[in-house]
Amino acid sequence: MGLLRDVRELLMPRVCPVCGHLMTDCEDVVCAFCAIGLPRYINVNPNDNPNEDESPNPNPNFNPNDNEFRALKARLGAKASKNDNENLNENENLNQNERFWDNVLLRAAWSKADVRRGTTLMVYNHDSPYHRLVVAIKFMDKRELAVKLGRWAAMEADRQGFWQGVDALVPVPLTRWRRFCRGYNQAEMLARGMAEVTGLPVLNLIGRTRNRKPQSRLNGMARIRNAEGIYEASIPDEWRGKRLVVVDDVMTTGATMANCALALKNADKHAEICIFPLAYAGK
Repeated sequence: MGLLRDVRELLMPRVCPVCGHLMTDCEDVVCAFCAIGLPRYINVNPNDNPNEDESPNPNPNFNPNDNEFRALKARLGAKASKNDNENLNENENLNQNERFWDNVLLRAAWSKADVRRGTTLMVYNHDSPYHRLVVAIKFMDKRELAVKLGRWAAMEADRQGFWQGVDALVPVPLTRWRRFCRGYNQAEMLARGMAEVTGLPVLNLIGRTRNRKPQSRLNGMARIRNAEGIYEASIPDEWRGKRLVVVDDVMTTGATMANCALALKNADKHAEICIFPLAYAGK
C-alpha cells in the first residue's frame, strides 16, 4: 500500500486546494500555512438560545431596546422584555437577549423559524482564495474534499460544545436534476464528514417541491423570494422531537437554511433545529 501511495503521489501529487502548493503527508485538508490563515468565523456562543448557558463574552454594543431587535423577537413570539418573563431578574434577562443578538447566523434564520443553535467554520468572501474550497466541492467533483471539510468543521464545533444534545444531521437537498448532473450533494458529503467525527446519523428528511434558479445566481431579496415554499420535510416517528442540525455549504441571506428549518418545524413542531453551514457569506 505504501508503494502504491508513493506512485500515486508521484503521478498525481496532492496540492493545497487554496494556494496550489504541494502538501506533505502530515497535511490533510489544506496546507499548514492556509490552515493557519483560514478566515474562521468567531462565534461568541453557538448555543444562542435563552435556555442554554450564558455567553462568556456578551456583545457590549447590544441594546435590548433596539427597535429591530424587538420587532424580530415579536415575530417569533419570543420574550424581549423583563415584563414577559417574570421568572428572570433584569440582569439575567439582559444577558439572555444579548446572546440572541450576538449570533448573526441565528438572526438571519429567525425571520422564518425558531432556530436553536448556529455555527460555521469560516467566513466566505468571493475575493478570497478560500472561496476555492467552496467552488471545488460544488462544481469540481471534489467529494473527498467535502468530507474532509466536514470533519474539520465538526472538530472545530466540538471545541465550542456545539454537538451537545444533537441527534442527527440533515443536509440541504438539491434538485433531482442538479443531483443527477453533479452526481452527489455537497451538503450531504459535508454531513458525512461531520458524522465521522460525531457518530451522528445523516438523515435526508427534506425534499424539494419545485425547481427554481440556483441561489448562487441571485442576490439579496431575490434569494429570499426564490427559497420561499420550495422545501418540505417528512420525519419518521422515531426521529420526532429530536435536535436536528441542518447542514449546507454556504449561508448568505439565510433564506435556504431558514426555509429548511421551517419545513422541519412544520413536519414536527417539537423538533429542535440547529444550522451549520460550512461558510458564512453574510454581512
